[in-house]
Amino acid sequence: MTTSEDILGRIWQSLHEATTQGTGFTLSFLGTIGLEGQPRMRAVILRQFHQAQQQLCFATNIHSAKIPEIRRHPQVALTSYDAGSSIQLRMEGHADIVKDRVCRQRAWRSLAAHSQELYASTNIPGTPLQDDDAGRNSDLASSFARFAWVSVKLEWLDWLDLSDNQRWQFKRRGDQWHGGDVVP
Repeated sequence: MTTSEDILGRIWQSLHEATTQGTGFTLSFLGTIGLEGQPRMRAVILRQFHQAQQQLCFATNIHSAKIPEIRRHPQVALTSYDAGSSIQLRMEGHADIVKDRVCRQRAWRSLAAHSQELYASTNIPGTPLQDDDAGRNSDLASSFARFAWVSVKLEWLDWLDLSDNQRWQFKRRGDQWHGGDVVP
């Protein structure tokens, strides 16, 4: 018989593998509340998972729309789906834009060079390209200044295993997770 501890163990292992090996859970979808109150959704790559802190981290451009959205409404939702195992993991938590320079530098150094190059563009994400720049405005030397590291302290989890029609939900109280199986 599957227990809550078994499922939590599978969740922690899945998040660890997503951030160290690359799995279906590596690409997750982040939901925020837009500045005008509308729902916003976009893909992010999960970069780090800290089980002890119950925290996920991802990188983004400091000028992207999600930064002011998170500052105004730090409650976020994430959804990942691993097609290979037919498992969906929904998560909710409190997001924080990391300000600690040492922590940001450590995260920056953990990125591959091609990922760091994504921050070379001096253009603001989501703004129209001008005919003459077509995204060519770049400054690799100042890339780190456009790099933001976001941590999400997990508060709620929903594990849906479509291969055997099982669903489990958990809520964090303090440092403890409480929950169990629910109707799929």
